[in-house]
This record gives sequence, structure tokens and C-alpha cells, in this order.
Amino acid sequence: MEYLNCDNMEKGIKAYHLYLNLCNTEEVLPETVREDLNMDDLCEQVDYTSSCIGRQYLYHILCMDKVSDVAKHEQFIEKLQTDHPLRNQLVNALQKLNKPDAYSIVDILAEKEHTYSRGYLLVIQVCRWLPAFFLILMFRFSSSPIPFILLLVSYIFNGYLHFKQKNILSCYFFSMPQLYKLLKTVNYLTTIPSFLSINDKMESTTRHLKELCRKLGSFRYGIALESESAMIVYLLTELINIFTLYSTINIVTSFQSIQKRKGEIEQAFCYVGFLDMLCSISFLREKLPYYCKPSSDKEGERLKADSIYHPLIKDCVSNDVSLSYKSMLITGSNMSGKTSFIRTVAINLLTAKALNTCFAKEFCIDIHRRLYSVIHTEDDLVEGKSYFFKEAENVKVALEKGKEGNYLLIFDELFKGTNTMERIAINSAVFSDLAKANNLIFASTHDLELTTLLNDQYELYHFSEKVTDDRLLFDYKLKKGIAKEGNAIKILELCGYPPELVQSAKDILPMIR
Repeated sequence: MEYLNCDNMEKGIKAYHLYLNLCNTEEVLPETVREDLNMDDLCEQVDYTSSCIGRQYLYHILCMDKVSDVAKHEQFIEKLQTDHPLRNQLVNALQKLNKPDAYSIVDILAEKEHTYSRGYLLVIQVCRWLPAFFLILMFRFSSSPIPFILLLVSYIFNGYLHFKQKNILSCYFFSMPQLYKLLKTVNYLTTIPSFLSINDKMESTTRHLKELCRKLGSFRYGIALESESAMIVYLLTELINIFTLYSTINIVTSFQSIQKRKGEIEQAFCYVGFLDMLCSISFLREKLPYYCKPSSDKEGERLKADSIYHPLIKDCVSNDVSLSYKSMLITGSNMSGKTSFIRTVAINLLTAKALNTCFAKEFCIDIHRRLYSVIHTEDDLVEGKSYFFKEAENVKVALEKGKEGNYLLIFDELFKGTNTMERIAINSAVFSDLAKANNLIFASTHDLELTTLLNDQYELYHFSEKVTDDRLLFDYKLKKGIAKEGNAIKILELCGYPPELVQSAKDILPMIR
């Protein structure tokens, strides 16, 4: 598969994660959560990898809801940050795998086994000697035309075998050369003690892959026939390959070696991907205004964050938060920062697990907490499910996960698609039930009635803004307590709604409070 345009590049980055086929396991972030957290944008923001394999591996790790091994290699990351020649050496090696074709290495791992029957292998072994045998007979019995005819027939049949295998190999026009580069790169990296220390078992793996690397190196993938002499050499090589079946046997044995060594190939893939991810983290940390490594929560302290910010928001306003025994219920007007803040908490837990890096000066939490969110829900026209029904399904999943305990659960203005009274009742029941287990919940709402109903289980915070004659001024700072005022009518006024309509809304508001 060729990965040259933007759509295919995106597919290429996700190919390794999809190959592992982990979509139904508990360790994978659900697709809805990845959409809630803008996973594609986040991955692009934190990506400083030097190879396509590193990019694929980074995306996969970010999509997993479990703690990675990055924390075990902090010493190596720090070494890369101080030893720039060593880091440049690693980057230069990894960049050999930075062409889009390298995304297709996964296609080899995912490919079904190429099986060759014993009879077919025997035919190839016999046919490789027949032209030479008949050539000798032709000189020995020069007066008879039979040896020549047999030589011609055997050569034609060998040509059929040769081009049949070349046709199979052509399906791997992009992936096979990249697999060869991968094996060469791993072989080089394992000769450097600092890189080998990441996984000392790779020394044994490279030994097992040397024979396959040799076979792959003998193939001629992209020959440029730019001159007559080059064309003549190519034709002579093809004639000799047909005569001896050298190329055919090499292709067959290479496919057999790939099937036999798929485990080692995947180990090599993960080794390069993990090394590249560690190198990427070293660059990322240097680019950030500040960062921290996650630390464990203390007894009685469920979350403590100092100057936490959202990595996708330019010049993001940071916030401090500390929760001891309760979860958090956030009120506030439109555009005040509620949704961005709860996403910020979720993303920091995600990168704490995946990259051992947080966008804060301090971030204390149990990083073994699982993550689930209901933020962005859309109706499903194909299945005939309304917005409310889809959201109800997602919340039901959250309730089921919440029973397991130790989840970070993120909710943004649930059940907007139903009437106010039922929405308040449902939200109160859902949030109260989830808070009973050892879950940490961040929920935003416009329904101030919930602050009274859930006061015993939730800390109350809010976002607010200053209203002037011609605009709204947001400070995006998290504050304790309950939001006092809304801004919906003011927004309509700023949007140029008819003054009489705006005034009518203002007059009606006190009557329904």
C-alpha cells in the first residue's frame, strides 16, 4: 500500500494500532474517548519522531489506556537531552525510515502466510538444474535436436516460475525495501551500547534476523534503466536468474524466513518505535514552556495539579486544582472554559500514562486510573439513533465501567437533548451513583440545581466572565463556588439580535427562575 497523500498518511500512522486488533480489549481507549480528546490533533502536537515507525508506535501508545514503560527509561531521555551528538546519531539512523513507504512494513506483519507445498519446492529445486543439465547434453549430443528442445522447454518453464514469483514480490514493492532498511537500522542501533540498553534482548534478535536481512539485500527493487549499458546488464541478469532460478529461490526462501521470523520482525519494529518515541519525548520536553513528570497521589488526595494547561490551546491559561475526597462539579456560562478544563485534566492523565509527561508544574494522581469520557456525542442517522439515545448509550457504558472503580470520568453537559426537569433528575442519579465507587469525576453543567443535590459528593467550582457593554471578557480561571450569572442573552445581543427580542428575553428571565 502506498502512503503518499494526506488521507493515506493518516491511515499509515494508525496502521500499526489497527493491525494489533485491540479494539475490543479493555486496554484500548474507546474511539469516542479519542474523539472527545482530539486524539489526532494531540498526537500531531506531541510528535517529534524521526521515523514513520516511531509515529505509528507513538499513536498506538497514546491510544492505550495503560501505563507505558517510558518511566523506566527516564535516565535515557535525560541523557538524550544533554548528549546532543548521541541524539543526533539516533535521529540520523531513524530518518532512514522516514519515507511514507515505511508505513507499509505493518502490511508485511499483517499479511497472511505465504505457503508453498513440498511439491512446489521440489519442482523449483529440480528445475534450477535442468537448463544446465540439458545444455551439457546438447554439447555432448550435438547431432541430436532433442537436448536443445528440452533446454528450450526447461528455460521457458523456468521463466514462468521466475516471473510468477516476481509478480508476487511486486505486491511488496513498497514494504520489502523498507523492511530491509528496518533490519539494517536495528542492526546498526544494537551496536551502540546506549541504544542497546533500552532492550538488551535485541542483540539476540538481530542475530536471528541476519540471514533474512542478507536475502532481502540481494533483491533489486527500483532499478533505474537510464542508459543502454544499464539495460543490457539488467537483461543479462534476468536471463541468468531465469536459467538458475536464483532470484526465484531467494524470493521463496525469503517469504519462508519472514513467516518464521515474524515475531522477531515485530520485536525489531517495536524496538525502533520505542526508541524513536523516547527521542521524541526528549524533544517535546524542550519545546514546552514547562512540564512535569506525574507523581503519585498522597493518602486522602485524589488529584493535585499546579498550573495545569491544555497543550492544544495556544497561550492557554493555566489553572490549579486540588481534590481530596470528592469529585468536581463545574458550573459556568457558555465559552467560559468548562469543557476545555475537563479535557485538560483527561489529556494530562493520558500523557502521564503514555509519555510520563504532564502539561503542568505538578500533577499528582493515581496514573493507574482508567479513563472514560462523554463530551462529544452525535446522532447516528444510519442506525436511526437520536442524539439523546446515543448519549444515553455512552453514559450507560460509563456506569458499567464506574462499577469497576478507579476511573477518571469526564462529562460535559449531559442530556442536553431532553427537558430540564428530567435532565436534572437523571444527572443527579448518574453522578451520585458514580461517586460511590472510587471514581474521580469531572462534570460540567448549566443546571445550578445539581449543586444543591450533589453538594455532599462533589466540590463545587465555576468559570465566569466580565460583561461590558460591547463584549464578554473571559479570564478562563477556575474558581471555587457556583456560577451566579449566565451569558446566553448577552451573546445574542452581541450577535446582533433585534433589541426588542433581547429585551423580551431579559424580561421573561426573572419570571422563570
